Amino acid sequence: MIDFLLKFHCSFFELKEFLSKIFDCSSEKILIFDIDEFNSLVEELNDSEIVCICVVVEVRGDASQLLQLYRCPLPTSVISGKIISYAQKNKVQCYIPSDSVDTWIYVDTDALKFVRQIESEEEDIFSFKVI
Repeated sequence: MIDFLLKFHCSFFELKEFLSKIFDCSSEKILIFDIDEFNSLVEELNDSEIVCICVVVEVRGDASQLLQLYRCPLPTSVISGKIISYAQKNKVQCYIPSDSVDTWIYVDTDALKFVRQIESEEEDIFSFKVI
């Protein structure tokens, strides 16, 4: 599993297109759920054709969506690299966790920046400062 954040809101259609590029597959092989829909699933998702399950959580602060990716066929480091490459090429601003605690890579429109997450009392707030 890997989590990453999008600075600006994307539709489920846009997310499917984005993830299909990351995993080099058709968008039909990507399932996207909001958190409530995912938590209320009563059936198991055993379809062997599914490449990735993405759970979308609306958040506040410096990001608008938390994306949680499950059943990914690639190692986390490869997925992170592909997300960064695609985001840079397509001007998608996002935050990717780095190997250091509370440190993220912010893909801005013109550069990569390392940022540190600012602690919050609320789970749905993601704020960062450049380090």
